[in-house]
Amino acid sequence: MKLNESGLTLLEVLVSLIILSIGILGLGPMVVLSIDGNNISEDMIIVSNLAKDKIEEYENLALLPPMPYEESETDIQGVYNRYTVLYDNSSDSSLSDNLCQLKVVIAWEDKSGQIRSTTYSTYLEKG
Repeated sequence: MKLNESGLTLLEVLVSLIILSIGILGLGPMVVLSIDGNNISEDMIIVSNLAKDKIEEYENLALLPPMPYEESETDIQGVYNRYTVLYDNSSDSSLSDNLCQLKVVIAWEDKSGQIRSTTYSTYLEKG
């Protein structure tokens, strides 16, 4: 038997595999957080588009409905609820005569079962 043999012993290989597996196990929670973050981002993109569509709908109207005006839509894409409120200075004296405020509230239950909502608001000129 030669004393000058090069290579790895079985024990060295096992220790290396244990260290590698501990490192890989440490990445597990980061993968879960990444998936949760992607789900939240997906919801926020959909919610932003739902609000943008409603705001653009009112911006493109030739004549706004009588104010104060409320509209409610439920189960959009099976998950989202959209509430729209349009009011002028008859409801809010801080608004000038030629402006009205449009608020769009989107509410939904996320994949973890938590109820979430976000509000978008803009001002429209009465035409």
